[in-house]
Amino acid sequence: MEQCGGVDFEKVVNKSPIASFIWLRSDEECPCFVSEGIRAFGYDPSDFTSGRVRFEDLVHPEDRDSLSFVPDATPKGYRLKNPQGGWRWVLHRVCVIEGGCDMPEEILWLVSDITAHMEIHSELQRNESKLAAFTNALPAMLLVLDEDGRFIEVSGSSEGVETVSKYIGKTVRESLPDEKAEELMAPLERCFETGAHQTAAYEIEIGGKRYFQETHISLMPETFDGKRAVVCVAIDITARKELEEQILLQSVHNPLDMASNRTRFNRALFLALAEAQRTGSPLALFHIDLDKFNRVNEAIGREMADLLLKGVAQRLQGACRREDIIYRMEGVNYYVILPKPGTKEDISAIADRMLNAIKSAAPQQSSFTLTATIGISVFPTDGQDSKGLLRVAEQALSAGKEAGGDCYRFYEPEA
Repeated sequence: MEQCGGVDFEKVVNKSPIASFIWLRSDEECPCFVSEGIRAFGYDPSDFTSGRVRFEDLVHPEDRDSLSFVPDATPKGYRLKNPQGGWRWVLHRVCVIEGGCDMPEEILWLVSDITAHMEIHSELQRNESKLAAFTNALPAMLLVLDEDGRFIEVSGSSEGVETVSKYIGKTVRESLPDEKAEELMAPLERCFETGAHQTAAYEIEIGGKRYFQETHISLMPETFDGKRAVVCVAIDITARKELEEQILLQSVHNPLDMASNRTRFNRALFLALAEAQRTGSPLALFHIDLDKFNRVNEAIGREMADLLLKGVAQRLQGACRREDIIYRMEGVNYYVILPKPGTKEDISAIADRMLNAIKSAAPQQSSFTLTATIGISVFPTDGQDSKGLLRVAEQALSAGKEAGGDCYRFYEPEA
């Protein structure tokens, strides 16, 4: 190598940790110069200049096809074998040294050891994979939103992740109705204002399903496009919330009392359907109507008849399972909600028990008998919502009445 201004470039190059190879265009078999940096890989410069070792033979077989020795091409990373049989990750760049003053044109290779960098990169990838697996195992949704309320990232295993992912790039106010958007934005804005962790609980509809979520919000140290951001961990507490409401409902529910039972029944049916939709389990609804009860009314009087109806409700409770809920409505109507009722045969067995329980409510040696007709609808085959199930159960009840009563009927669509 030549000197320039008193500087010996060969000494400078040999001090560098980067291995340099110089090839003459006229001789592609062996390099004419290899710097001392190659010793870091376990080789002597003369191994290559003498032709004892061919550089191409040291490249990992899986990396050879993608390797390019074209001058000024994008630097490539690949694995290089050392004398002990191990592998080092390297990055090389190829450039042309223009000839001049009758000097031949030369090719310069610069080979850097990037093993430590690749190990760090691999460790980061492993950590990211672990974090992703951990995140996906959580029954929660992780969201990153900026200070405008714009969705930046969404991940997790919660059912709503796929739906919420469609909002990425949009703001909360652009994605949700005004009232619900303001409810969600309030704790986010408090977090940005105070920097303090926030917790909030929401009832929200995602993809046509109702969810209860408990959200924990924390300010992130980094910014996104120059804007501050928060991370939100939204935990699905739907099952817990519905169980709490069901327990509360049952604690205040009196099947003998008709007052406000319609409202309670509608709420209970809504909750039971939401749980059935969430878990993918069936739900049965019984509409029970006593047969020709006006004759009983005439025989024993209205006051005694009302006591008898309360007795019917008590007998029905005894025929129900613990998880079933019975409601006495106006007149001689009762509704029973049966979560996870089992097979059609199981539902039939429950209906038979109820018909027998109603018959047993009549006083012994009385001048009348008590019978009833039960119309049955089943989610999801007969309906997807409360109105549909109620309508279908009423149609099944009418079919049972037309058949003479004292029976149960499942809904059968008209042919």
